[in-house]
Amino acid sequence: MKKILTILIFPIVIIASDISGTIKNRLDKTPLDDAIVSLIKIPENTIIQTVITDKNGNYFMGNITSGIYQIEASKPDYYKNVLFDFTVEPLKNYECNIGLLKNLDCRRGKNQKRQSGEKRKTGESSDYCFMIGSIEVKSHGDEIIPEEAVTTRKISSGEIEHMQASNLGDILNLIPGVEKTQNPGLSKQSYVGIRSLTLDGTDGLLESFGSTIVVDGNEISSGANADFSGRSGIDLRTIPADNIESVEVISGIPSAEYGNFSNGIIKVKTKSGYVQNKLKAKLNPDTKTASYSGGYKFRKSFVDYHFNYGFSERNLREDGDEYHRLYGKLSYNKPFLDDRLETKSIFTLTKILDSDKPIGIYKLKDYNEGYKTSATFSFDYQKAENTKYKGLLSLNLNRKLDFNERFIAEQVIIASDTTIEYNGMELSDTTLSGYIGKKQIKGYEISINSNLKYNYIFNLGNQEHNFLTGFYGKFESNIGEGLVLHPFWNYYGMYSTKRSYSYSDYDPINQYSLFIQDKIKGKLFSRKYNLMLGLRYTAFNPKGIDISRGFLDTQNGEFFCPRFNFQYFIKDGIRIRFGAGKSAKSISLAYLYKPPSYFKYVQDDVVVEEMQLQQNPNLQAYSTSKYEASIDWSPHKLIGFSLTGYYTNSDNSPSSRTYPYGYDIKSDTITAADYSIYENLGWKDSYGFEFLIRTKRIKNLQFKMNITYRYSESGRKKTTYSDRADLSLGESYWYNPSTTWREKVIIDYQVNYVSQRLGAWITLDIQQIPLEYKQAVYHSAQYLYEINNVEYTFYQGMTHWYDNEKYDYGNRWLFDLRISKSLSQKTEFSLYINNLFDDRALWDNPYTNSDREKNPEIYYGLEISSQW
Repeated sequence: MKKILTILIFPIVIIASDISGTIKNRLDKTPLDDAIVSLIKIPENTIIQTVITDKNGNYFMGNITSGIYQIEASKPDYYKNVLFDFTVEPLKNYECNIGLLKNLDCRRGKNQKRQSGEKRKTGESSDYCFMIGSIEVKSHGDEIIPEEAVTTRKISSGEIEHMQASNLGDILNLIPGVEKTQNPGLSKQSYVGIRSLTLDGTDGLLESFGSTIVVDGNEISSGANADFSGRSGIDLRTIPADNIESVEVISGIPSAEYGNFSNGIIKVKTKSGYVQNKLKAKLNPDTKTASYSGGYKFRKSFVDYHFNYGFSERNLREDGDEYHRLYGKLSYNKPFLDDRLETKSIFTLTKILDSDKPIGIYKLKDYNEGYKTSATFSFDYQKAENTKYKGLLSLNLNRKLDFNERFIAEQVIIASDTTIEYNGMELSDTTLSGYIGKKQIKGYEISINSNLKYNYIFNLGNQEHNFLTGFYGKFESNIGEGLVLHPFWNYYGMYSTKRSYSYSDYDPINQYSLFIQDKIKGKLFSRKYNLMLGLRYTAFNPKGIDISRGFLDTQNGEFFCPRFNFQYFIKDGIRIRFGAGKSAKSISLAYLYKPPSYFKYVQDDVVVEEMQLQQNPNLQAYSTSKYEASIDWSPHKLIGFSLTGYYTNSDNSPSSRTYPYGYDIKSDTITAADYSIYENLGWKDSYGFEFLIRTKRIKNLQFKMNITYRYSESGRKKTTYSDRADLSLGESYWYNPSTTWREKVIIDYQVNYVSQRLGAWITLDIQQIPLEYKQAVYHSAQYLYEINNVEYTFYQGMTHWYDNEKYDYGNRWLFDLRISKSLSQKTEFSLYINNLFDDRALWDNPYTNSDREKNPEIYYGLEISSQW
């Protein structure tokens, strides 16, 4: 009987196999103890074994019968990883090592150990993260309703790499409600406005200027630019996308620790710490980029680096029309005091080569050979479990070095008693039909930022208080030769009113802020709530103490900015949010120190030139008030809805006002020459709503839809001057300026599919703009004017009969496709096609018989990357 039993058991033993291996952190390769490893039989979808790794991260599973399995590895605070279609054959021992990615945002309790034999639920939520080559894919997708009280949009590194962004401006096209007006790349300047209807014209300049960009805690938005371009935000092409780990766009009421903005905050976090070696190359019709990243660990210290090169040939028909961007970053992280003090030092350098080779018969040249560099030191000190100090000091330098030439087709007469040097020749008693004008811009923009924060968490009754207070300081200056023009051969023409000016003549801008805030968590009527109460005080160029006017005597204003946010959980899956706040934004040197205006005329056969100052050193900073309310609802764990309404108001932004020459001496003077000064006369009201539908990933598919409605009305206070007034028509030399209203609806649809088994990520983005209107409304004198036997109603300030007509830009669609596919475990290939059907959305102007393309042309991009 014993022999028979031995024969029956023996075949079972010899056909079994074993699986062993090590679970490690994917980035720094450290072994992970107490990780859970499960073996799941396919297609039954039943857990066969579950084991836990030892202190060295090792695990062992024995007596496994042949078949097809899945191996799942998980650990609290890490994303789960799944190996699909693992085939087990008889009499074999397998070694399977698995890497897990750290989840900095995960909540404890998600990773629960299942019992052997337990059946997994179909469609069960699987919060895991895997790699498509070197692209990190979060399988669970975004949260279906907001977890925080502040309206925020977050973009991960995986989404950035999936779209093949070349700069920060490309990345922000992923934000719902942002109109996609240009293709990715480096061929055009890139700006951003948060909740903006347009970035064109004067309104557009202020929209981009009011959006503050913070990179690794360093505020890089600067008011130190005294040139004309200083009236807008920074060109986002200078911030490469390949080194960005995440982007967070705060469009709601932010924490009181953030200041110096009017529209919103864009927080950029670059890759840092232990960074795997990664090589990437991208190609599209006008832009080619290559980047390399890596890092090393020395005991407890980390060094990481990133290099990026971008090249754009903007006009393929023109030789030498090129834009080059070279970027380098070096970061050093080191802990002290038993890891309670973490320090980080970051150094960056961006070199721009934006030039045109000498072309044409005149061999005209244009180049920009400036650079930007920054150095940032920050620390994070955990004094106790509930007490923390943070600090930062950064220096930003922007070297401006531009040179431009152009041919001026103006007759130049040089008298016989005059000698003028021109291109190395001395000219006298001659007449020229034109000349080559030259312009140079030379200078240094300097910005120094510092902040210190104290954070203390404590409980009071049944409430948790997260107390935060701190100091913020910023110094901004522009030094150097500035705009350099030839006194005779003027780049802007012989009769231009523009002259050379030096940046060093302008005073710097200093701003100081104190803030205090408390975030409270508690329960009201047995339901959870989150409350944020904050106050920020900011002074711009303080000169002393003046209690009678506020707190300090300032040159450019002081502001008390309260902030309030409240979130209440009405029931499971339903919560409301509302808030209000005020923010203050510094003006730039370009607004403070507008160059002088010059006017030439002949009097008694003598050429006379008058000069009128246009600077306003006492121009005040401006503020914006914002109000917001939201309701978030998740009727099922797989779908969520959010509706947010907002209203913003600003009534003291910088706006240019025109005056006649000599107004500062005699206010009732009337002259043909005029000048303008920036004053706090601009106002803008805007409101809208954002409706978001989002699903969890179901059968590898996820759907998102965002409906955005925006309306704005803007103008300026007080009258403006015009010497062209026709008094016979009822016009006057001083009249009320026009106002402009805009209205737009943007609908964003997205369907994306991810599969770890196939190593694929496919996304289809659709943007529809079903409604877009714009109209200028005039408040000045009106009269009838006849054109081609047709009478039209004109208002003072109009140039064309249709200037006050309503513009309807019609309905348009845009389809974009993105595909990422793994070629191996650490290599992937990506493709995108923008404007898939090449629909240019041609808009016919009904008033001018002209047309304009509202969509960019069909466009493609390829990318390949590998890491090791």
